[in-house]
Amino acid sequence: MISREAIVRATGLKEFDASGSEPGGPFSYCLVTDPQNETREALLSIQFDDPSALSLQELESTKKHDRGVDLPGDLGPGFTAEFEGKAGPSTYAYAWTPDTRRRLSIWITPGAPGRDHRADAIEFVRYLKPILLTPGGQ
Repeated sequence: MISREAIVRATGLKEFDASGSEPGGPFSYCLVTDPQNETREALLSIQFDDPSALSLQELESTKKHDRGVDLPGDLGPGFTAEFEGKAGPSTYAYAWTPDTRRRLSIWITPGAPGRDHRADAIEFVRYLKPILLTPGGQ
């Protein structure tokens, strides 16, 4: 669903492993890992929850706790946040349908040096929202 070039730019890896949903089935997740790293933690994670496990109140609480910033207005409800995780700086974006029934999550950890990871997460949402969060998508 995401181009190889976009993954390379966001993660900084020229070679990576991607795993996730069964080919031909509905999309639920994709994990991008570094094949040279023994811990195999995801450097990029894309998850689609239908139904979302988080209520609007939980999403708003998470946004407040993580000092999230709203997504650009054209992307509808959602936010991005950054924090220091165990693997280094982490950036994530949550986007959801107006009824909060479906949610898209993008995690970039830690990301390519020198990149604006918040902008990368927003662009992944911009690309995937019409496919996963709009009526008739997926």
